Amino acid sequence: MSKDKKKLKISGTLIFNIIVAILSIYLLVYFFVSDGGIIDLLKIPDSFNVWWLLVALLVYDFNMFMDSIVTLIYIRTQFKSFKFSEAVKVALVGVFFGAVTPSNTGGQPMQLFLLSKKKVGIGFGSACLTQKFIVYQIISTAFSMLAVVVRFKYLQDAFINIWSTLFIIVGFVVQLAVTALFLIVSFSSKITHKIIQIVYWIMVHIKFVKNPEHKKESIEKEFAMFHKSNKELMHNKKRLVAIYICVAIQVLAILSVPYFIYLSFGMPKIAVANGQQPASLFDFICIQSFVLFTSNLVPLPGASGGAELAFSIYFTPFFVIGGVQKIKPAILLWRLTTYYGSIIISAPFSYYTKGRKEFEENELEQISEQEYEQMEASVDNK
Repeated sequence: MSKDKKKLKISGTLIFNIIVAILSIYLLVYFFVSDGGIIDLLKIPDSFNVWWLLVALLVYDFNMFMDSIVTLIYIRTQFKSFKFSEAVKVALVGVFFGAVTPSNTGGQPMQLFLLSKKKVGIGFGSACLTQKFIVYQIISTAFSMLAVVVRFKYLQDAFINIWSTLFIIVGFVVQLAVTALFLIVSFSSKITHKIIQIVYWIMVHIKFVKNPEHKKESIEKEFAMFHKSNKELMHNKKRLVAIYICVAIQVLAILSVPYFIYLSFGMPKIAVANGQQPASLFDFICIQSFVLFTSNLVPLPGASGGAELAFSIYFTPFFVIGGVQKIKPAILLWRLTTYYGSIIISAPFSYYTKGRKEFEENELEQISEQEYEQMEASVDNK
């Protein structure tokens, strides 16, 4: 009887996943069958150039290739025999689990699990993946700030009403705040220690963690390893420059995708025919950076709903010209290329996480006390 009750129990996670799945299916169906959607587009001969869509797919896949290169560079700082094929597996496992979890939170734990199977230490692997994320955050924020400066008019035109204005401003402020926080944590062990003390105080007084002292020790171990690895990485300037260049290329690939969709619909010719100046690749890179920092506010897998809304806010003037309206199929093709397509490509690599156990933060206890003390000493001395 008790067993039957357990089987019938529906968790909050299951409900959340069902809601996200329904939302995703609804959006796909909507952009397919609604007026001006993909089905209407296919009824018009010569209205779409599939070769430019293929270029968009290849460009986005190139982003995943660069992610594998960056992963390889990081891991090889200590594990010289780590193969490129293994880096590809780690990168694509991150793509898949990041895409199917809220705010991309599931990618790193599964990458750590896969790295541990390759005999890469949890502490070192965590440090490498965190550094990789920080570099990506710095580069993407730099692109966003540059875009705001040189293409502010496009941003200003998106301030349609109070809601879109708040959506955009809060998105940009949050991205700046997250980047600033990670930079502070990366380069100042003293400030990090103070932040941990504040978090510990909150955990003790609010009592939302069963064992706050144990949690505090775990966090301190993780950051000790991270600061040590971060300082070691900074000493090799050539490697650091190589990483930043690779990540910059990766971000450029992601930001370029909408431009090739723009070309696939022949929108530049349509713009000229209507007396407008066609948008350039640089314009689209800037505008897509607006889309990303705005849609990242939505804490759903793939920022579902928010991504489509942000794309519509910024790109409608470029896909709705005169009597031509191609914003709906443009949104769908962009999402198929950058989100659903990436899930399809990376899904087979989830096989390599078969047999995984739940990855809990107390796994960091595998770092011995002696190692921890050595790490703290090395950070303090430097």
